[in-house]
Parts: sequence; structure tokens; C-alpha cells
Amino acid sequence: MKDLTQFKNLNVLYVDDDTLACEKLQKILKYYFAKVYIANSAIEAMEIYKKGRCNLLLVDYDMPIMNGADFLQEIRKTNASIPAVIISSYDDKEKLFNAIELQLVSYLVKPYSMDELKEVFYKVLKWIEDKGLLEKVLCEGKVYNYSTKKIYDNGDEIVLSPSEFKIFELLLNNEKQLISHEELMDAIGENSTPKSLVNQMHKLKKKLGIDIIKNVKDLGYILSR
Repeated sequence: MKDLTQFKNLNVLYVDDDTLACEKLQKILKYYFAKVYIANSAIEAMEIYKKGRCNLLLVDYDMPIMNGADFLQEIRKTNASIPAVIISSYDDKEKLFNAIELQLVSYLVKPYSMDELKEVFYKVLKWIEDKGLLEKVLCEGKVYNYSTKKIYDNGDEIVLSPSEFKIFELLLNNEKQLISHEELMDAIGENSTPKSLVNQMHKLKKKLGIDIIKNVKDLGYILSR
């Protein structure tokens, strides 16, 4: 059986409008994952996701305004690799059929047991490993490891400051997507300014030593390998 301790370096986003269900599952998720993000609506979840902090999506199907399937459909427009699990209050075969196109890792029906949840976790880990998501090649010899959250240059670590790392991970998790200056500053923290962002971006590019981050004048930045 695979070792679930690898999740300790990964973050999970759980989306459910049922606050009691969130409180219950959050306690379990905190045991397995580095960080647990909770959203009570698809709109709130999208805001968290866009900050580039999620490695796994656990999404309840039945939510008002935008249901779980519609939320994941939006995610899949730009990210086909992030593992996703749909959770539903009852076994609805039509919903499951409609969710096939979402490339789900698995499907959980409430109420589910701890054994069923762990079985889904093992499937998620296999998905991550099969798709090579624990490592992302930046260029020949340089890789980012999602498990250790470090960048390596032919085995040697490239040390980034906390702010540089937040910039890098946000851009990498939204590869080929324009990330605005405002989104980047929000990810860095409340003390960030346009000037400090430019300085940190300059340092980050220099440390990476490869031209994969492009500046889009007056708009933001794009990472493209």
C-alpha cells in the first residue's frame, strides 16, 4: 500500500455548503495534509484556487448557484491534471455519468466510511504519481518537487525567499495563464507593493536562471515552459 504521508507536503481544498460537514471532514483532512482550505461555495472556492495553493480538490456536488460539477468544469478548462473528487449526498447515477467528463479520480457518496475515504486518498496518490505531479520539469536539469516544495538544479536546491516561492508556485500552478499584479501581491501578503513585486520578480528570475516567466506590460506575468 502506498504511503499517505506524502500528502503532508500537499494542500487540499474542500468545497461544501454544509458547514457541519466541513467541520467534520476538516479535522480528518488536517491529519493527512499540510494545509486544508475550506470553501462554502463554488465562488469562494474559485478565489482560493486562483491563488495557486491547491493540490487536490474535494467538491460536494449539491451546492446552490454553481454546483460542484460546474465548478470543476471551469477548473478543467485550464487544468486537466489536478486530482478532483466529487462528493454527493446520495447515489445518483445520472450525476455520476455527467461527471465522467470531469476526469475525476473518484466519487464519494455520503455517508461514507473512513475506509472509503482512505481508499479515495490512495487513488489520489496514484493519480498524482502517474501524472508526475510530484515533480514538474522546468527545463533540462531543473525540476520543482511538489512533495518537498523545493526547486532543484541538477540535484542542488535553488533557495527562494518565502515571497519568491509564493510568486513562483502561483505562476506554476496556473501555467500559461496571465496572473495579474494584484493577484500576485495578494498572494505575497498585505505588505506587498508594485515596487516590491518587481524587485522580487527580478530576484526570482535571476535565481531560476531560465526565461520562463514573461512580463505582460501593465497587466501581470505568465509562466510558460
